[in-house]
Amino acid sequence: MMTRRDGVQQKMLCVTLESLMPQEHFLRRLDGLMDFSFIYQRVESLYSRRGRPSIDPVVVVKMLLLGYLYGIDSERRLEQEVRVNIAYRWFLGIDLDEPVPDHSTFSQLRRRKFNGAALFEELFDEVVRKCIEHGLIDGKLLLTDSTHVRANARNDVVERVAVEAEPSAYLQRLNEQAVKDGVYPKHRKEKKKGYKELVKSPADPDAGFMKRAGKPLGFYYLSHQTCDARHGLITDVHTTPGNVPDSTVHSERIKRQIAVFGFKPEAVCADSAYDSSEIHKDMLDMGIRTYIPKRNLPKPASGVFSEADFIYDRESDTLTCPNACRLIFSNYRDRLGQKRYKASAGECSACPLRSRCISGEAKYRVVERAYFKWASEEQHLRNDGTPGYYEALRLRKIYCEGNFSHQKAEHNLRRLRKRGLGKAHEHCLLSATALNLKRMVKLLTTRKHPGVSLRKTLSAIGRSSMLYPMALLSTGPNRSTPVSVSSCRWQVDAGRRRDGVAIYHPMNRGFQNGNPCADCMGKAGSLAEMQPCPAAPAGDAIPLGERTCPTNGRATTACFSRW
Repeated sequence: MMTRRDGVQQKMLCVTLESLMPQEHFLRRLDGLMDFSFIYQRVESLYSRRGRPSIDPVVVVKMLLLGYLYGIDSERRLEQEVRVNIAYRWFLGIDLDEPVPDHSTFSQLRRRKFNGAALFEELFDEVVRKCIEHGLIDGKLLLTDSTHVRANARNDVVERVAVEAEPSAYLQRLNEQAVKDGVYPKHRKEKKKGYKELVKSPADPDAGFMKRAGKPLGFYYLSHQTCDARHGLITDVHTTPGNVPDSTVHSERIKRQIAVFGFKPEAVCADSAYDSSEIHKDMLDMGIRTYIPKRNLPKPASGVFSEADFIYDRESDTLTCPNACRLIFSNYRDRLGQKRYKASAGECSACPLRSRCISGEAKYRVVERAYFKWASEEQHLRNDGTPGYYEALRLRKIYCEGNFSHQKAEHNLRRLRKRGLGKAHEHCLLSATALNLKRMVKLLTTRKHPGVSLRKTLSAIGRSSMLYPMALLSTGPNRSTPVSVSSCRWQVDAGRRRDGVAIYHPMNRGFQNGNPCADCMGKAGSLAEMQPCPAAPAGDAIPLGERTCPTNGRATTACFSRW
């Protein structure tokens, strides 16, 4: 029978926020893990000891953080949501009969007190320290990338400004090094100052006009983020205008993390946009490996020798051309940070490969190299193509690009509502802090799967195993489990073989015929004719390490089974 709730009389209930708050709510778990009381000490100097009582600064910061945790990018809407959401009120400590801070409070505090303060950077650092304390971050492998954040400015309203072209901090450091090495005169004629034209936005002059291949055109900021390879937690955030190259801030940010968090990184990883001699040299000086793909440089005309065809000798500081002729150092170009090498005009005129090296008008070949190009070559020679290199690139795609995708979808990183570099940095910091808090809570409070974890399995096998490049380890009673055998490479279930690693299917305890080992598998032609793997034990998933197949005596690298 249908029931209608007409004329229901209102009741007077005796309830508390604590009784209304669900026990398994995310904010309850977050409150149990993260103590925000450190904020009082950070902002104490910003408040007067006399006057009217202020709104609790912890409430203000936590309320702002709620907007990024739940993707509420409007402070007006955030105020409305806190009014009606019991979980939000419980997290902030605002009782049912207490008023919610007005949305204008945030803008006034940002302008009067928090402007120029490092409060939100200290909040981010505190969350990172908490993750380190719980063993979620180890700082051994650091992954770096940047993403664009839409500025609050129109792209069709611009002004062009001529500014003085000043050398970057790295270029100034290079010039000082060149003076020390004696390749650049200390006392030199002062050159005419150069000027360059910049596209500025009248609404937000700090925003940079981004013009990159494959990227949207317009005014943007760049959020440069570094994350740890253990769980993808973000360890550093730096914000620049959208027209700043990615590689210019990398080294300083790595050094900051080492100084602030005490990291001892063994390697760093980034995409090809970070393939610069500055990064390779700085990391080499600190004993850190670089897992960075080579940048795709413009190729010369077909058949013409490029810079890569010339062999560099660091001891003599010379280049050797394909015809075994030497190019000696000529001069240093201070505005580019490059060393110029010249060949002998007599050798070039008589060279049989002249047509492939220089044009008809040139008398000799000139090659320009970055000052520390040798450091790039040394890092690439050591690290490219190693198992750690491929694994680091895979993790970078998963964590760096995955974090950006998640932040843009759930944590307000798609665009800015505020203007100015300082406010943009605050926005990026709070977005990264929200992601770290969510992941920290999940990792520390979610019950782990009873099966063997990927990390423990990889540790048992060793990073040099053929199994290590695999992206996922699937366990469970109805899931496939990987088997890597050094001598036998079976093809299992069309499309499930990766990098020569076979997949053992626990449901049929055998392998589908593809390239079977005659000794172990027989010549099965169908699923019905399959035989079980003789090296696979019954029972739970057990890493075996080196094990000998009882049928043919061949050594297996690893064998896993879950029945």
